[in-house]
Amino acid sequence: MKAAIITFFGLAMMLLAPAECQSAQSYSDQAYSYFLSGNYELAASTYDRAIQLEPNSTALWNNKGRALAPLQRIDQAIYCFDRSIAINPDDPESLNLKAIALSQGLKMDDQAILLFDRALAINSSYFDAWNGKGMALANLGDTAGALQCFENAVQMRPKDPQAWNNKGVVLLKMQRYEEALGCFNQALSIDSHNEAALQNKESTLQAMKEPATLRLGSSAASL
Repeated sequence: MKAAIITFFGLAMMLLAPAECQSAQSYSDQAYSYFLSGNYELAASTYDRAIQLEPNSTALWNNKGRALAPLQRIDQAIYCFDRSIAINPDDPESLNLKAIALSQGLKMDDQAILLFDRALAINSSYFDAWNGKGMALANLGDTAGALQCFENAVQMRPKDPQAWNNKGVVLLKMQRYEEALGCFNQALSIDSHNEAALQNKESTLQAMKEPATLRLGSSAASL
């Protein structure tokens, strides 16, 4: 009986061991699964456990920041991106993520553009940075600059409906209706259920029906 008890206890220790010795990668995998399911709080806390094991991983800090952003914990997300940038100042992804948080989370578009530019200086083909910079410029009213950014984005990913939609939004604001309509149609040819493109196409068609005197400040469109 004594031998049996010892054997059982040993088996219990073996079963417990993997959970106690999880790697940073296994925690990261768990966190990513939580993130995909929309459980951002649990994803962030699980990335924390991975970071305790690998504190110099830019990917882990970035992913924790990504999990915090949907929770509207923007300052904490930016802290994560700053930690990543401190580890590797030339990581375009970290720079881009912080820029997005500043622009979309805190409306600090001027500061965001500086970071987008840093990311693009490292990788001039960075689609997300061109797209993010275009949105920040549009927020500041620089439609010409925004249009150039979205044109670059479209050239890099011609099959991405978001890029076409965003380009169309700027053209709509510039009252270049035919060109805007073409962009929204292109977006819908890629994704026929794209809600933003559907709404913006309808706004464009409505604006084209209005007398020219009523077109100033025409209907809002979403990026």
